[in-house]
Amino acid sequence: MMIPTAIQHQFEFWKHIGQVGGYFHQYDGFSSLSPKDATWPSKIFDLKEHHIEALKQRITNHHLSKFVAVEENEALEMLLRSKGFTQTSSVAAMTKKIDEKIQRSVYPEIEKVTDTLSTRTFAKIASAAFGYHIYESTIAPLISSAKVQLFLGKHENKYVSCGIVFVDANGDSGLHMIGAKKEYRGLGLGKKMTQHLHSVALRNESDYIHLVASKLGAPIYQKLGFQNQGYLKSYTIQ
Repeated sequence: MMIPTAIQHQFEFWKHIGQVGGYFHQYDGFSSLSPKDATWPSKIFDLKEHHIEALKQRITNHHLSKFVAVEENEALEMLLRSKGFTQTSSVAAMTKKIDEKIQRSVYPEIEKVTDTLSTRTFAKIASAAFGYHIYESTIAPLISSAKVQLFLGKHENKYVSCGIVFVDANGDSGLHMIGAKKEYRGLGLGKKMTQHLHSVALRNESDYIHLVASKLGAPIYQKLGFQNQGYLKSYTIQ
């Protein structure tokens, strides 16, 4: 079964940030991100069907993260459930073909992250936006990567929103971690960040843009021209 391009992109993004940060590990049949603080982006991904039992043993022995991300796949998911894994979430994997009609929207209040102070701010805002702790030590190595660009957005002269653009091996751009602090939601800051990242993708000369979106976010991105390619599902085991 072919994995949708948007999900392949997501897997490549995770692999890259793990390699840059020094916590990516390739096992026989799956990949692992194991940052020392065991928070974001701690997970298992790119899992092959015949390696679920071996993965379960490693998780049970407390050697690996118990959070597993898989592409929508009935056979693979049935095997996961039979081994005691339960689904915790599902996000839409979406892709948009870039055309010349896309307007370049550059906002002066959105700034590229280039230094240690900014990475600290990014980690704080992302933690507040997504509801789980993201350490500066995870974010800091990314600013040295030519494939990753991080951005912070201001509102009334305060940093309140964030976003990432990642360029994969195909030259496609992915939009990641678009969010705003909870008290600033409903002000259009997420849409503004998305439009800004669109412009970055244009400058990257990408043919396609990828992202994953929640059930609430997917209709918003559909209006922006993104099409659903399938679902990326999360499983865990006690």
